[in-house]
Order: sequence, then C-alpha cells, then structure tokens
Amino acid sequence: MKNLQGSLRELSKKIVLIIFLVLLLFAGIIALTQDLENILPNLDFETEELLDEDYDEYFHEEFVKEFQWFRSNSGGMALELLHSKFVALRGEYALAVSDAYREELPLYLLTYYNDDYQIEVRMLYKKGEQTRTQWIFRDINGRTRLNSVLMDPQEIDEDSLEKDNIKGFIEIFNNKSFLTSEYRFLEDGGINKTDYEFNENTLISSSFSVWEDDEIYKKLYADFYRYNRSASLRAIERHFYTDSEDSEILRLTFPRNLMEASMDGIFSSERLNLYPEYFGNIFIEIGSRMIFDIDDRGRVLRQVLYDDEENIIWTIRNVWLNNRIVSTSKIEGDNTLLAEFQYNSDGDRVLERNLNNGELERVVRSDGKTDIEELYMNNVVVLQAIWEDGKKIQERRMNY
Repeated sequence: MKNLQGSLRELSKKIVLIIFLVLLLFAGIIALTQDLENILPNLDFETEELLDEDYDEYFHEEFVKEFQWFRSNSGGMALELLHSKFVALRGEYALAVSDAYREELPLYLLTYYNDDYQIEVRMLYKKGEQTRTQWIFRDINGRTRLNSVLMDPQEIDEDSLEKDNIKGFIEIFNNKSFLTSEYRFLEDGGINKTDYEFNENTLISSSFSVWEDDEIYKKLYADFYRYNRSASLRAIERHFYTDSEDSEILRLTFPRNLMEASMDGIFSSERLNLYPEYFGNIFIEIGSRMIFDIDDRGRVLRQVLYDDEENIIWTIRNVWLNNRIVSTSKIEGDNTLLAEFQYNSDGDRVLERNLNNGELERVVRSDGKTDIEELYMNNVVVLQAIWEDGKKIQERRMNY
C-alpha cells in the first residue's frame, strides 16, 4: 500500500510538470504569433493560399518597411521611441521612420538616385494627420547625399513642376557632405536654385537662379568669396547679372582680426565704410557699379560709383589713422561733403565735424551716452540739441 501511494504521488508530480510545460509552450506560441502579427499586420495566418516563395518575399518587404514611431516636435525631431503607432499618434506630433524602395520615390527625385544609395523616408504627423514627408538618400558610407522635405505629402507626378504642386526644398550634397545645390519650392509656385562651388574644402562661389516661364533657370547674381593666406574669409563680391553681361556692384569686407574687431563695438577697424549721416541717403541704382580701392590691410581707401554709362556719380575717400577713419569725404559734382572724427584713448569717437565745401555746418561732441549737437551758419552756432541714448531731450536756439 505504501509503495502504491508513493507511486501515485510521483505520478501526480509528473502530470503537474507536464501540464505546466504544455501551458508554457502554448503561452510561447501565442506570444510569438502576436509578435509576427505586429511585424506582418496584414498577413492572414489562417489562409493557405499564400505560396512559400510569396511568403518569403512578403515577409522581407514588410520587415524592411516596418516603421519606427517616435514622439516628435514641430520640426520633425525624433524625441522618444514609442512601442506603437497608436501611442505615437495620440501625441500632438508623431514621427514615422522607415527604409524605402526606389519604386516608392516621387518621380521628381528619381534623377538624383542611384543604386548605391539607401533611402529613408520620414513622415511627420500633427494631431494624427500627416503634414510632411522627408526623403533622405545615404551612400554606402552613411553620408547624406540628398535631403528633401515636402510640406504636402500628396503623390507628385512628373508634371508637378509645371502644376506648382511642390512646397518644400531639395538639398544635394557631394561625397564630402558639402551642400552643392539647393532648390526651394515656394508657396506662390516660384522655384529658386542656389549652386555652390568648392575648391577642395573651400567654398569659392555661389550663384542664385530662378525658374522662368520658359522652363529654364535664369541666374540673377553670384557671390565670390575671397580668402587670405591663412584661409580666413576677407571679402565677398556680389555680381548681378543682366540680359547682356554681369557687373560688380557690391563688395563686403571683413575684419582681419575678429578678436580685435569684437572689442570695437561698431567694427570701426578695417571695415567697409559706414557712411556718416551727414552724407544723407545713398542709393545705388540697378545697372550701376561700384569700384573699391583697398590697401593691403583690407581698409577701404576710395569708393567710386558709376552709372550704367560709366559716368562717375560720386566718389568717397577715407583717411585712416592706425585702425580708425579720421576723415571721409564725398565728392559729387561740384559739391564736397567732409566729415572729420576724433577719438579718445579707449578708441571711442568723441567728436565729429561736418563741412560743406569747406564751411563748418555741424559739430557733435560725445561723452558716454550723451551727445551735444551744434548746427552752424557762417561759422556761428545757431542751434544746440542734447541727446541721451539717441533721444533728443533738449533743444535751444542760439543768439545769431
């Protein structure tokens, strides 16, 4: 009897163990089935109509194209990886990221694609609705070669450029990750294009063009970048293009020493001349051009403005002492305006004198935030004004 009871107890333990293992096996099968359903959400596991080769192809495509969902912001940044689409779409902004195939590309991007590129697509959602699609091409080294963002996620056909359906941009990069071309598609249907040219790792020029009605890009202007021997940017020259030829009308120079310039509040050291108020408003008409004479330290000595017939409109001459302009004159026809400046030991301007054809017309004395302005007639003060922080606080007429 004891032996029989012992055998029954052992048998009961084995039965319990077998039942536990069977339940554990079923739980594993259920969990695996749920995981596969998440990976292949459209696959019916109860049908036998799907052939083995079709199943393998379907599994590969769906696995590669499975989206990762992120909590995002209005800029489309992936802030937090989320476990499901439904959780992501409950937030204000959600981002879906996946690999893609060549066949899924909009036709207008196909010209930039080659078989060495990997395609990534990013879709931004706001309050559950898709608002933007981003396409990224990466080469075999993982470098971005194209970045395109569409503000409207609708499908775009090959006539989209003519139908003005695109709103967004396309950026093209070379194998060094330098931006070489940029297309901007505007809400009014306009298209702008900027091309960048490099000499090894140095940007040497950029050109700006617009899409014309006759389906060509018309170049409007180009910027040429000038560097010194230490590869620091010293000047930018902008050339505006007309139907016949291009003409240089603007040159912007930069300080030779940025640290030195940053200590000078208004970049008075080695800068493009900022015209004094005494010269009045100076306008440069379309078709005119300006020529600059610059010394070996990059300081503007003379500027000459020509009209479209090569006649001199005016000439400005600067006289420098160390790193500051002490006088500047504007000659226009028979009239000569002169501005003279004095500085204190800290380099702050403390005096400005303005003369018209040799006659004194205005003197401004500065002390901190206070400016005292005096207007002259026949070398006699006729009006005095006091300014604080650029605001006139007092004015009085003088006996004359």
